[in-house]
Amino acid sequence: MVLSHGQKHCGMLGKLVANAKKATRAALLDQYFATLMDGLRPQATVRKNTNVLQHMAGYFKEMLPKEEKQELQEVIRNYHEELVLRIVPITLIRHYVKKYKVEYLQRQYCLNPYPLELMLRNHV
Repeated sequence: MVLSHGQKHCGMLGKLVANAKKATRAALLDQYFATLMDGLRPQATVRKNTNVLQHMAGYFKEMLPKEEKQELQEVIRNYHEELVLRIVPITLIRHYVKKYKVEYLQRQYCLNPYPLELMLRNHV
C-alpha cells in the first residue's frame, strides 16, 4: 500500500525495520507510525499503481508461461493507459497468486483493497 503512494517512504520503513534492534520498541513504533503516515500523504496515482502492479508481476517471472506473462503485461499496460479499471489487473494477479501459491502476495492488502460488497460499484 505504501509503495502506491511513493517509493521513498517504503524504503525508509524498510530501513527502520532492518535497524529495529538499535532503538527502543516505543521509539521504533513512534518513528514507524510517523513515517507510515507521512508516506501515505501523497496521493496514489495511475503511474504509481502501475509500478506496484509491475512489482507484483515480478514475483511470477519464473512461474508464468509466456502467454500468461504477455496477458498480465497487456492488462497492466491497459490500466496504465486508463483503458481498464485497476480491478482488472488486480483480479488477474489474484488469480495467479492462488494458482501459483505465491504466499507473500497472498498477504498483500493491495490485492484486496475493498470489502467484497463494495466490488459491486465496479460496474459504474
